Amino acid sequence: MLILEMSYNPENALIVQSDRTILLEVHAPTAGAAREAIAPFAELIKSPEHVHTYRLTPLSIWNARAAGLGVEQMVKALQQYTKYPLPSSIIE
Repeated sequence: MLILEMSYNPENALIVQSDRTILLEVHAPTAGAAREAIAPFAELIKSPEHVHTYRLTPLSIWNARAAGLGVEQMVKALQQYTKYPLPSSIIE
């Protein structure tokens, strides 16, 4: 039987979903740093009081690439601040 180990970091602020939606929990200890890290490549969709919603779009990624941000830097930022492992569809 194969058991997959799921890592969970409750201190982190991001929840990255396979549909390219990123949820940022504003009261998490790393929320400010996470917001700064994803701002260059994620589009803010909604910002209610407790959870802000961002989306990765082709245009937001293209703009980040045009500004000199590498794909590796984007993936690293998501990995650094996510509560759960990144979905494989995001990394691809």
